[in-house]
Formats: sequence, C-alpha cells, structure tokens
Amino acid sequence: MAFETCTGIVLRFTDYKENDRILTVLTRECGLVSLTARGVRSKSKTVSNTVKDAYCCGEFVIYERGGIQYVSSSSIIEAFYPIREDYDRLLAAAQIARLTLKLASDRADEALYTLLYQSLSFLAYGNADPRDLTLVFAAKALALAGYEPRLTGCASCGAPVTGEKRIAFSFSHGGSLCPACRTDEKEYSALALEAFRRMLRLEGRDMDRVRLPDSAREELFKLIFDYAEFVLEQPVRLKNPGN
Repeated sequence: MAFETCTGIVLRFTDYKENDRILTVLTRECGLVSLTARGVRSKSKTVSNTVKDAYCCGEFVIYERGGIQYVSSSSIIEAFYPIREDYDRLLAAAQIARLTLKLASDRADEALYTLLYQSLSFLAYGNADPRDLTLVFAAKALALAGYEPRLTGCASCGAPVTGEKRIAFSFSHGGSLCPACRTDEKEYSALALEAFRRMLRLEGRDMDRVRLPDSAREELFKLIFDYAEFVLEQPVRLKNPGN
C-alpha cells in the first residue's frame, strides 16, 4: 500500500456512517480531492489535532484502496479559528469555498491554492471587510481560471471606455463595451469597474487593502457573481452573499 503526503485546505465535508467524514480538499500537490477520514467524529483524544473541519489547512497522509482515497493520518497546520467566531467571516469563507469548488480541478493549481490560503488568512486575522475580501478572491480566482474580463477598453472593438459615468458590460464579449458597440447590456458605474480592474491587478498579499464604498460593493457583487455564473454555466453564489 503506497502512501502519499499532501498539504490541503478543507472546502466542505459530509458526515458518513457513525464516526467518519468525507472531506473535499483543495491540495497544493493534487488539486481537488475527496478523502474519507475514518473515526474523526469520535471523542477520542487521538483525533484532537486531526483535520476534520471546513476552512482548516493541514497535512494529510493518504492512501488509495478500491478506488477510494483514505486519510491515514493528518495534522492541522492552520485552523483559521476566528472565522468560526464571526458570522460575516464564516459567510465569506463559505462563499469563497463554494466558488473554489466550481473552479478547481484534479490538477495541481499552486496559484489558486495560494489565493485561497491568503484569503482565509485575511478573513481570520485581518481587519478588512469580509465582503470586500470575497470580491477580491472572486475576481482574482476567475482571472486565474482564464475568465479575466477586459476592462481598460471595449471588449468588442478595443476603443477606450474612459470618460463615461456608466459603462456597459457584456458577459458574452467578456468585458466593457463602448457606446458604439453596446446594445442592451447592463450598465455599471465607472467607479465599480475601476475597482474591479484594480482588484485584478492587486497582489494577493495586498488584498486586504481594498475598502469599497457600499454602492460599489453592491454593484460588484451583482456583476462579478453574475459573470461567474455566466462563464461557468452554473450557480456559484450563496443566498444573499452581500448582506
């Protein structure tokens, strides 16, 4: 029986049988994996440092049997515990995890893993608004997946779109549209689209610096998550993620 060690972050779990749990984990080495962790719901002291909860980062020793991957042992690297003590942080973590599940694959993605770890770190220990961190994560994660929108010029003809107070955004074209190219697309404030552009350029280590006005935040929740659902062709948002 071959054993493999990997580092990962639990995105969700499902209780199984009496004391087991199935963990969905984004790993640095293997991408998205499903791991069966036996006995982690028991009251034994031997599982006190076992990775078993959502939004925990840990090291897993795994093995495969009968086409199923099992956890032989695990240890917590970072629990991000403060997330569980605040409703807004927990809601943000749940939204970030849900979008990660939609974007991740079974191939290693160091950039997505790092972005997820940074986001959970800022959620747990930083002072930024959890809603702003959610938006930065969503914008950057979509870009990593190849869905970065064009915001500095018209996505159809390339003409500048600056100087307008409100700018049309086309999901099918993947970006802003100039007045000559737009038809019946929704409009968004220039402030919201500029914030979107800056979030895409922001380094992950600086993502906690975003401070959005309420009006721009509301617009961006609609824009970014509507856009995500369009390109991914499936629901990605939690109920009332911006509240």
